[in-house]
Amino acid sequence: MSEKRTGPVRICLVGVSNFAENHKRSIEQMVEEGIAQFECVVIRSPQKYPEAIEEYTERGITIYNDYDEMLEAEQGNVDLIALPLSIQTHAEASIKAMRAGYNVLVEKPPAATVQDVDAMIAVSEETGRFCDVGFQNQSKHTVRELKRRICDGKLGEIQRITVMAEWIRDDDYYARNPWAGQMVVNGEYVLDGPTNNALAHYLFNALYWASPTWGHADSPARVRAELYHAHPIPGEDSSAIAVETLGGVDIVYLSTLAGWETRGPITRVEGTEGVAHWSHTGDTRIEYANGSEEIIEESDASEHFEVFRNACRYILGEDEELNAPVAMTRGFTVAVNGAYESGAGPRGIDEQYITREERNGTIFTGINGISELLDECYEKRLTYNDAGAPWGYETEWFDTSTYSRFDMELE
Repeated sequence: MSEKRTGPVRICLVGVSNFAENHKRSIEQMVEEGIAQFECVVIRSPQKYPEAIEEYTERGITIYNDYDEMLEAEQGNVDLIALPLSIQTHAEASIKAMRAGYNVLVEKPPAATVQDVDAMIAVSEETGRFCDVGFQNQSKHTVRELKRRICDGKLGEIQRITVMAEWIRDDDYYARNPWAGQMVVNGEYVLDGPTNNALAHYLFNALYWASPTWGHADSPARVRAELYHAHPIPGEDSSAIAVETLGGVDIVYLSTLAGWETRGPITRVEGTEGVAHWSHTGDTRIEYANGSEEIIEESDASEHFEVFRNACRYILGEDEELNAPVAMTRGFTVAVNGAYESGAGPRGIDEQYITREERNGTIFTGINGISELLDECYEKRLTYNDAGAPWGYETEWFDTSTYSRFDMELE
């Protein structure tokens, strides 16, 4: 990390649509708190966003239409670049920024492949500039406090972690951009799906809690995964992933974007001295082996804001650490790549097991019986096929203990 600065952290936002709106709100909050200055924005298709052009012009925020031009022009001025971009561009954009002297906050996932993440880590170490990843759960109060209990040994040795999430996504969700639901775009890996995008936080949480070391997440030793799609997309929309970590923790991750109701994500963390029940919303309950119970109350603080607040405070020398630096996230990408290696790419679920119907002007897709299946799998720590799903398929364990390159042929 370069020398700390004084005064507001000067931020550039790259992008104006989709998740860039979330980043914008967070930057505005940091400006309101007096720790940041909204310095500039990159809008690569200004003709598509006349209202944004008008707003930023009126506010005196410099507008660039070219990312490379901004990198050259703002050297020595901008401290932090926010990159809420498409997954396949994360590595290149982050590396360019760090090499040009900027710190980076890139949206999750860090990248689609482990070799790209390794390149991002190497450039961060080489340049002394940080690459922070928008895994906002690592800035969430209940997540961090549960991690503290684990690091303090209060749950004993962590043995098993189980994750479950049932979400609904319709055809409009997959029409929102060209890479949604895709495995590859223009020859570049995307691996879009619940595991590597919408519900990525919760697999990363499991790896984070699997490690008893503060500021560290465990890595997979091997992965066994089933990847499916019910929506008419090439990518994954439902997954059941078993992970054995290098530290000896067994993880089962169950997710779908073809659900019938929105539930979770929820996670059960089992240790030799206690079991924690975490939910994306609400308090976390820990049942200790001695019969006592502890409640970690949810905070009103927005974890989205906390990601930016942490990055700004780190630049200002007020926080000693970043909550999700890119090096900490490597094991997550290994798990995602290992899931594809094990599952050999997503498989379509036969239409007899799917309901597709019009709802609210778009098409809903749901896997018949998925809610009950998720409940059983979560309770018994099973994958879909192991639980007897009629559309399931068997996969083998894939060794990721020394994994360093993803190079599958995918369409």
